[in-house]
Amino acid sequence: MNNYRFFARVLPLLASLFAMSQKTVAGEKPVVFVSVPPQAWLVKRLAGEAVEVQTLLPPGANPHTFEPTAKQVKKLAEASAYLTLGMPFEMAIAKRAGSLNPSLKVAGMDQGIVKITGEAHDHEEGHACGVGGDPHIWLSPRLMCAMASNTVAALSQALPQQRAGLAEHLPAAVAEIQAADAVVRNKTGTLRVKTWVVYHPSWSYFAADYGLSLLVIEQDGKPPAARHLAEVIGLAKAAGVNMVCAEPQYDKRPAQTLAQQLGARLELIDPLQEDWPALMRDVAEKLAGGDVR
Repeated sequence: MNNYRFFARVLPLLASLFAMSQKTVAGEKPVVFVSVPPQAWLVKRLAGEAVEVQTLLPPGANPHTFEPTAKQVKKLAEASAYLTLGMPFEMAIAKRAGSLNPSLKVAGMDQGIVKITGEAHDHEEGHACGVGGDPHIWLSPRLMCAMASNTVAALSQALPQQRAGLAEHLPAAVAEIQAADAVVRNKTGTLRVKTWVVYHPSWSYFAADYGLSLLVIEQDGKPPAARHLAEVIGLAKAAGVNMVCAEPQYDKRPAQTLAQQLGARLELIDPLQEDWPALMRDVAEKLAGGDVR
């Protein structure tokens, strides 16, 4: 009888604690991993507060030499989804995380996107710049819209309970991308100088979208030889270039040297910053400013 009274008191308490723990687990947001910060911006626009977004590449890191920490791999293995782009480090990390968690959903935000390939992009020692071509597709607003649709499709499959919200947020995200595109198109449409000097060829999709010609300082994934630098300087002078762009992920000294030789302004642009619309507007402003002597 005493045992009966004990369990009569304890069982409701245990049931209550169990219900509370289940509520806590159910209340946790699903984790979605991405490779680079601009992807995080897009996922947050589409999924809102429904998911927790984690980015593998930390600020200032070089995506071509990046290696994730054991802690990142463990956290990725606990995630619901990993959205890839074709960055060099993605295949290995997805395989490692997948071996820890076979239920991890891995999907490409680059699905169906035809990427630029060729010697200019196959510059990393021992492997190409990305899996299947140049992965810097987020630097094209046109391709960013395709990435948005791919993201909705991938997350709708990985997180079916979020399908309605994702579909609802897609038009607003696309409208924001198109608004940034309109700003850039307005600024670049009247440029007198259509040649743009950059350190790394990550801006190829952007240049193609806006009718710009890129002069790339980097040579075969390494700092340029003197002969290559002299060639770029000659072409830039002939085109009337007044601005040179460097990126925080790479050594600025070659770009500084070239800018000094040209008497041009040196600008630092981070193609990996998370605030994607601000990045697009910043690039447009710098290009327009570089067009004025």
